[in-house]
Amino acid sequence: MCGSDNPALAIYSPIYLLGIICGIPVGIMTLFGLLTYRNIRRTVHLAELRFDRQLIRMTSVHAVLVAVSLIPYGINRAYTLITAGVVKDSDRLMKESFATTMVTLGTYLYYVGSCYAFSLTSSRFRRIVKKEIFAWCRMRRIAPS
Repeated sequence: MCGSDNPALAIYSPIYLLGIICGIPVGIMTLFGLLTYRNIRRTVHLAELRFDRQLIRMTSVHAVLVAVSLIPYGINRAYTLITAGVVKDSDRLMKESFATTMVTLGTYLYYVGSCYAFSLTSSRFRRIVKKEIFAWCRMRRIAPS
């Protein structure tokens, strides 16, 4: 079995995994989601154009996406760190390895899911994306003058 006896790594690892990878993104998304909601409610012009509903929906879906993809990873890493000194049989190791693999795959939702979440929740976002994709695909020809 491979491991590290470095005491600095034992301190750094939980701080990095739980704080930086999981805690900070969830905290920032929650904070900015609440600030966005408060700011939109105060801005009359955005409310008149109905941007408030779409932006609130997009922010809420993105915050849920962050929580759903990163919180299980943090829980799994905390469990792994807590049970690091426990002797485990092969069945338990296989179950933990499978759970770790599934949770790690779930964290990729955070990195790739934003565009899909915005596309599903905002008709304006979809319209702009379609316009940009089709504008990019059109052939641009230079005509003689």
